[in-house]
Amino acid sequence: MAMNGPRSSPASIAWVLALALSIDAVSSLTYQFPTSGRDLVLWTAPSDKVSQIRSSSSCSRLDMVALSNDHQVSEESEEEGDNEEEEDGDETLSPDKREFQFSKSKWKKKRFLMMKDVNAAVHKRQPKAANKAEEMVRRMWTLYEKTGENEFKPDLQAYNLWIHAVAKSKPQRHRELSPGKRAEQILEEMRERGVHPNVVSYTSVVDAYANQGRLGDSKAPAEAERVLFDLLERTKYSSNLQVTAVTSDAVLNAWAQQGSWESAERAQLILERLEAMTDPNDESPSKLVRPTAHSYATVIHAWAKSNGGSEAARKAHAILDRLLLKTNRQGDEDAVTPDTVIFNAVIDAWGRSGDPQCGSKAEELLRQMKDLDEGLYCENCHPDVVTYNSVLSAWSRSGHVNAAVQAEKILKDMIVARKEDPDGNPAPNVISYNTVLHAWAKSSLDGAADRAETLLKYMARSEQGDILPDVYSYSSVLNAIAKSKKPGKALRAKKLLELMIESPSMNPSELTPVPFNAVINAAAFSAVGTCDEEKREALQVAVSIFPLMRRLGVEKDTISYGNMLKAISNLTPSGDKRYSMALQLFMDCGDKGLVEDLVWNEVQRCVPYHMLCDQLGLNHLGMGKTHRLRDLPKRWRRNRRAATVRRRRNTTRAPESTEQSEKEQAQDATPQPFRRKVVISEPSWQSGRDM
Repeated sequence: MAMNGPRSSPASIAWVLALALSIDAVSSLTYQFPTSGRDLVLWTAPSDKVSQIRSSSSCSRLDMVALSNDHQVSEESEEEGDNEEEEDGDETLSPDKREFQFSKSKWKKKRFLMMKDVNAAVHKRQPKAANKAEEMVRRMWTLYEKTGENEFKPDLQAYNLWIHAVAKSKPQRHRELSPGKRAEQILEEMRERGVHPNVVSYTSVVDAYANQGRLGDSKAPAEAERVLFDLLERTKYSSNLQVTAVTSDAVLNAWAQQGSWESAERAQLILERLEAMTDPNDESPSKLVRPTAHSYATVIHAWAKSNGGSEAARKAHAILDRLLLKTNRQGDEDAVTPDTVIFNAVIDAWGRSGDPQCGSKAEELLRQMKDLDEGLYCENCHPDVVTYNSVLSAWSRSGHVNAAVQAEKILKDMIVARKEDPDGNPAPNVISYNTVLHAWAKSSLDGAADRAETLLKYMARSEQGDILPDVYSYSSVLNAIAKSKKPGKALRAKKLLELMIESPSMNPSELTPVPFNAVINAAAFSAVGTCDEEKREALQVAVSIFPLMRRLGVEKDTISYGNMLKAISNLTPSGDKRYSMALQLFMDCGDKGLVEDLVWNEVQRCVPYHMLCDQLGLNHLGMGKTHRLRDLPKRWRRNRRAATVRRRRNTTRAPESTEQSEKEQAQDATPQPFRRKVVISEPSWQSGRDM
């Protein structure tokens, strides 16, 4: 049976193939290429085998080559066609194996395309990538069981791809097996079927648990650690397994992502255990697991995220000092040399610590990097733009009275050094400038708003495209203006907002409610020590912001409503007009489900409480009692922001017994690692308050 024609598609080929299988007398099926007229044998079998193949449910997919629009069949030469026909006619093969001759001849290409398809699905983060990989392996086993040919048997590469696809996935259903457990099941299946896992297999399992930990599973890092040390134990009895730092770094990263003091301690314990394995007198294969610079940087990052305050920053700094001490020693050529990444991690740890001296500590590390870069000990300690930005951030977070002055000084030094040596010094980017602007926005010095606005104008006039101001830049300056004590700040803030909107570099889709909220906040605090004329002017500015946001397509958030209610409370006298405006705003906020503490507190300041209860249908609680936010209907607060409350974790374990023994009392009296007092503060454009 032959097929030809100018427009024979893969779908028509499949249709004719199905028709051919329904005819008992057919013995072969060929396809004639329209361009060359050559015939390609798609299937051949004796007539007595047709009914057997037709009854098999797997032949249509597993025994035929799938022709698709993405992968067209190449035209084969006449000699290759003759050779295939001779092979098809080989009577020495059994009838069962003869059915799979065509699949076997094209299997390498088919296998390559299947693995390429799975890799593309994993890269695109498709939810069913792991299912595709499993289907690929199952199809291989089906072919192998039918033919007994090793060419169809799944190998180590196929299984590793399957585990990799599982590691990058996440459960689609609530009760679905976790990626880590599923990856370990695949690992066990490999052992049962005689496919020996290698270090790539184990690393993918560890990566599965690490990704699971990022999704909020607090037990996943411990499971990743268990897999790592199980692998290290197996290396003692297998010369084919050689653990690398990639596997151990994945476990360290899993602990670092937890962001707690205990996880940072666990990461450091693993690092110290890996360091002990690098003993030159140790002849076991596990000695190859030498921590790399990335390993040390990961542990330092774990301390930075632990919310441990100054004590965590000191522990991170101690790791750096220990590396520098080893570097100065002679005789160990494989010792890890501190590089820019490690220094940046320590600087970031100081910046996150909240220590009053974190700015000076970070700047001291910057000077140390420059000295080491000029010396002979560290070849990769040259400060980059991330280094400078981390130092600027540390000064911005320090709360020091001169933090903004010091940050601007470092920024100017960057600009001068870049002009003197463009190839050897990094250029400041928009993050550098925004960090300094943020420092000025938090500063309590006189003239902070003027300094911030001057720096913003310098960014706007610059010919460098990478430092043009963005929404964050304008928001920081508007926040500084809102906190200033100069008269006329409401109009000044609105003019700057209009300048931002008209800026050619500003993309309307990037606009957020933050700069608009800052203008409303500036108007709200124009009531302190000002005349009635300026109050009316500030109220007009505040009222004009909501229509402007609606025209630009910017959604109002909780802070928008809270700041507007504050402006009404501060700028309008008591009366029906004020009450009506406040109630209308509150009802609009409730309809959108954005009521939070800020909105509820401000509407109570605007409207008498008894009138508020009557208008909202709330019960009167009596003298001195008021409704709390949790007492309001849930529909009013259904879309409110998730509260970002930092919870300090207790470093001591709970006692196993309810009775307090003397030993436990002594343990409770032992000084614990210093934990800084967590203070949750927000700029004025976030909280609506002048901080």
